[in-house]
Amino acid sequence: MQVVTAGSMLSDERDAVEQLAREILKNGRKPAGVCFYFQKSLSPDRLRAAALEFFPGIPIVGMSTKDRAFDRNVVIGSKNTGSSVSAGGVSRSRFSVNRFEEPKVVSNSGVIALAFAGDDVSLGSFAGVYADDKIINSERVFNRISKKAGLCGVFPDLIMFHCTEDAQIPFARALAEYMGDSVQVAGGMFDISEGEVSVFTEEGVLTGKSIYIMTFLYTDCDVLVTGESSSEPEGHHGVVTAVSGEVISEIDNQPAADVFFRWLDRDISSWSPDKINQELFRLRSQWTIASQTANIRGTICFNITYPVLVNPDHSLRISNVWEKGMRVCLMAVSSHDIVRHFGRVRCPSDRTVQGALHYMCDSYSSGERESVFFDTVVAAIRGSESFPFVTVPQHGEFAKDMDNMEFIMDNYVISSVWFLEKDPD
Repeated sequence: MQVVTAGSMLSDERDAVEQLAREILKNGRKPAGVCFYFQKSLSPDRLRAAALEFFPGIPIVGMSTKDRAFDRNVVIGSKNTGSSVSAGGVSRSRFSVNRFEEPKVVSNSGVIALAFAGDDVSLGSFAGVYADDKIINSERVFNRISKKAGLCGVFPDLIMFHCTEDAQIPFARALAEYMGDSVQVAGGMFDISEGEVSVFTEEGVLTGKSIYIMTFLYTDCDVLVTGESSSEPEGHHGVVTAVSGEVISEIDNQPAADVFFRWLDRDISSWSPDKINQELFRLRSQWTIASQTANIRGTICFNITYPVLVNPDHSLRISNVWEKGMRVCLMAVSSHDIVRHFGRVRCPSDRTVQGALHYMCDSYSSGERESVFFDTVVAAIRGSESFPFVTVPQHGEFAKDMDNMEFIMDNYVISSVWFLEKDPD
């Protein structure tokens, strides 16, 4: 299989896709499928129309990302001046490790494409709306997607699954019950904190706050999925006893902020609100809170959240939406050690890598960590890989744990899909 990437920072959707097509289709290459990762500033309807025009008869799948994705040459969604670039060019971005050219386009737009080509390669996708009371018919979904790929009833080599948070666990359970441990899985969650997200396939566009998109990839190579976790539990546990949306009022029937600071040996009962939040801001680069859950196989896993603000009543605003009764714990944030995590993103196999797809925690491409870490992340991944790759930020990253072949929905620093040359044995 041949993996091809291309990127564009053009703000006109048709011009951007045409630019991608020139690179991906050159020398008569016809991919078996193309995945698009695009900034929310672009129109999914116009992108899809352009993809159908410039990639006729080729399966397509696209999804919006509020933060920046990158490949070897392009960083999309840069917040300063961008340039019109092709896949072989360089980008005008303070995050690029390449030599800059003069700016041509001022835009925070952009789209990156990941294409798969080969005689025995095929791709199929399906997007849908998820509802809490909806029973997931995994067999029906599976047959629909495999049929679109031209291999009805055949398990794929890789499932790429992306969804809003409400669909995460139900789909993980449904997939595992139907497919067991036979298929590699990787993907992530959409961030809906700033509004709706959009996805598209050749069938149409879907926009909303409760959606999913699933892609089956059949390859003539071997696929390996790995994950680098971010945090380590520190022994302090509690249960959420009062919560409303993103605000935890109580842990163990006590004010949530009091419990969090007590876990860190701090008594805030006499502190002013300003002092409390100043200390919170200082601590949250080192400490976070995680919800503790058992995955479908019974293994304990964690989904981290960052404390955002302590309210006057000592309730605690967090970055996720949790529920009453969740078991939570204090976790040390080891992911601030960029070198330790991104510096060791390496394929564990000694076989030739034909390409890679990385899902990266979005806290490294937006927010308070952005200016400090994102340029280091880009340099670390670009400097360590000579093959085509795309790195996409996700609100939560998940993968099948390859140590014990379990489908663990975890919140990784980075999870990776490696496309390897076929094992001759």
